[in-house]
Amino acid sequence: MNNKEFEDYFKSRYQKELNWYNSRAKLNKNIYYFLQFLVIIVAAITPVLAVLQLKWSTVAAASVVAIISGIIRFIKLEEIWINYRTIAETLKKEPYLMKAGLSDYSCVSDKKQLFIDRVESLISRENTTWISTISTKEKK
Repeated sequence: MNNKEFEDYFKSRYQKELNWYNSRAKLNKNIYYFLQFLVIIVAAITPVLAVLQLKWSTVAAASVVAIISGIIRFIKLEEIWINYRTIAETLKKEPYLMKAGLSDYSCVSDKKQLFIDRVESLISRENTTWISTISTKEKK
């Protein structure tokens, strides 16, 4: 593989995938934090509503807590966020390992090809993990 082909791969595939995983990790983290914050606030307000004997408001607040908590668990927001972050961080270190000749790169002649193989393997493994996570949810 020549330098031009590798640079094309690096810019068009590697950078694109790394940016995608970073953005998805941030998005899922922000959604997870927002929903958890909402659960905490509404759960804290619920007993106050009960003391004030606001029956329907208390029921509504308790229902909101139950619904949001259920959604967080059902769509596995935290798990997805951590998975995306793990893939992004693993992808980030690959160029450094390659340049330093560490890990598997220490004993191979074509470091660029190994880099591509490892990146594609990470992406493929993440896709397989995502599919199995979705399949597990659908079976339950």
